[in-house]
Amino acid sequence: MREDGTMTTTELLFLLLRQEVCGKNIAISSDAFSKDEVEKLYRLSKAHDVAHIISGALIKRGIMGTDEAPKKFLNEQMLAVYRTNNLKYALSQITSLFEKEEIAYIALKGSVLRSYYPEEWMRTSCDIDILVREDDLSHAVDALVASGYKTDKKREYHDISLYSEAGIHLELHFNIKETMENIDTLLEKVWEFSKRDSQDKYAYNLSNEYFVFHHIAHMCYHFTHGGCGIRPFMDLWVMKNKMQYDEAVVRNYLRQCSLEEFYDNILYVTDVWFGDKPHTSRSEKIEEYVLRGGVYGTLENHITVAQSKNSGKFKYALSRIFLPYKSLKNSYPILEKYKILFPFMQIKRWFDIMFSGRAKRGFQELRINSKISKEKVSEMGKFLEDIGL
Repeated sequence: MREDGTMTTTELLFLLLRQEVCGKNIAISSDAFSKDEVEKLYRLSKAHDVAHIISGALIKRGIMGTDEAPKKFLNEQMLAVYRTNNLKYALSQITSLFEKEEIAYIALKGSVLRSYYPEEWMRTSCDIDILVREDDLSHAVDALVASGYKTDKKREYHDISLYSEAGIHLELHFNIKETMENIDTLLEKVWEFSKRDSQDKYAYNLSNEYFVFHHIAHMCYHFTHGGCGIRPFMDLWVMKNKMQYDEAVVRNYLRQCSLEEFYDNILYVTDVWFGDKPHTSRSEKIEEYVLRGGVYGTLENHITVAQSKNSGKFKYALSRIFLPYKSLKNSYPILEKYKILFPFMQIKRWFDIMFSGRAKRGFQELRINSKISKEKVSEMGKFLEDIGL
């Protein structure tokens, strides 16, 4: 609450999300929806990609007039419906192609989660995530390209990006690892935790317990790379309340990866935002970190975290200029077979960055890196330790 007793924009946002996602009937005075407050609400909800959900709440409350902010909310809702229908259609085309080509696959993340939301368009996605076995990767890429997808075939750590003629972004995963040893030992066993779908011959589904574990592991990755936004917490509430799974099994997976303490902390924040738990000093710090970062976190947050783990500015700068072998081989798989090429691939990476337009971001990273104070790095280190990371 503000000093004058009125709700903050953040409090209003979560009340409206509870109404739409959790189905809770919450009394909110119409005085809370001043023109200025609705504009603030739009900016905050847009930053976390939930403005389309808030739009539905405002419509139900008769707030949607002719002002600019309400119209922007409505545009976000219509865009979310349009985007979801396009993603669903593209997913059906991809899975049909994989069935025809006899390629085993697993749908990941939003493609699965959206069915648990009150309306599928509430769970927006910017892309489609599908996992195939690494042995099937070339076959899958060739089949997609033949069907109209475009790609430069550049391998990232766990996927190759492809784009349909309609602009749909597909992240074709060949693993779901996160470059974090404590969780990758379990994430690399993903196929062991899946079983064949009862309807489609080549479709596999993750067990609900492993699906939840993967979600927490992915949140952990984003937390340690700058932030993750509100939506993963909302997903967690939906899984906790709509998806049937064995909590003890999930905790066993998390314990193996030293993530149980982190899970308890983000679960508590989820219960603050979408339930009735009171804030604590720790949950308030998590809220501040998440809200400050937006959907994908900030570059400054990312660099501050990295400095806290790499012991300062100089080591972070070196780590970005000279990638370690484990990271470099993801971009240049030839290193798996010919490790002797490591120094040449370092140089090739520098040229690739210079001639691909990524140099500007690289210099921006180094500028931010030089300006972050030791106090801020120390605070970040203590924060991460406090929440189990």
